[in-house]
Amino acid sequence: MDAGTAAVLGAGVGVVGTALAAVIAGMAGQRQVRAEHRHWRRQLRRDAYAAFTVRADEVHEALRGVEAELGRPGHDLDGVRATLDATRRLVRGGLADAQTGVELEGPEKLARMAGECVKSLSACVAAVEARIVGRQGGDALEANDSYRIRRFLNHATEKREQFVRHAREAIDV
Repeated sequence: MDAGTAAVLGAGVGVVGTALAAVIAGMAGQRQVRAEHRHWRRQLRRDAYAAFTVRADEVHEALRGVEAELGRPGHDLDGVRATLDATRRLVRGGLADAQTGVELEGPEKLARMAGECVKSLSACVAAVEARIVGRQGGDALEANDSYRIRRFLNHATEKREQFVRHAREAIDV
């Protein structure tokens, strides 16, 4: 092989090597972009799930406080009604907004679970309202009424725990 042919072959190998290096770098860059996108999506989901859980906990705590106050003789019925109104607004406002975030970020299974949790908390608000409609005095709730409210609260707790369990799995994927 003469020097001219060797130079041409050498240049050709150099071009192929450069092209191959560029392809490999491009593939690595695409992998990096996909990994960053997955991380970004996981963070968005985590934020949506956390916001929903915080709002659900706020509603739950308010309802527990209402139930405890109603169980106390001489309770402040006007204060209970005000707290219950604020709790209902939280369910329709902040909790509903947080639920929308979960619905947008998905997956569908978690969106359904968030909906079930909201329904459970809404049912608890309705149960408490049903127990105080028409009440005038500060008499403590009857044991049966208190038990019913606690059952609603326990159901809401189960729905929240189920949501959190599945949210952890969705974030770790």
